[in-house]
Amino acid sequence: MKALMTLPALLLAANTWAACPAAKPETAPVVPDGATASFEDMAAAQEAVKTYVADMEAWLECRSNLHPLMHNRAIALAEAAAESYNMELSSFRKRDQLLANN
Repeated sequence: MKALMTLPALLLAANTWAACPAAKPETAPVVPDGATASFEDMAAAQEAVKTYVADMEAWLECRSNLHPLMHNRAIALAEAAAESYNMELSSFRKRDQLLANN
């Protein structure tokens, strides 16, 4: 009876492991300069950063036994990518506002 209970648990565990990304996202996307970027460039950068952050979150969710320093480093990388985009987006919006006022 225990063998019958163990098999579904193993299958569920194998299925969960298959959904986990094997490698950590290594490089953050390049964010264009908000002072000169087009709307399309900023939209593409937004999608790239969202994907990078989501990939990093998915990688972290599958590694519950990761060393705390590695976990914090991965979070810092994702936050830095998001912050970089947000800074350039602010610059882009300021430029856009200046053009709209003229």
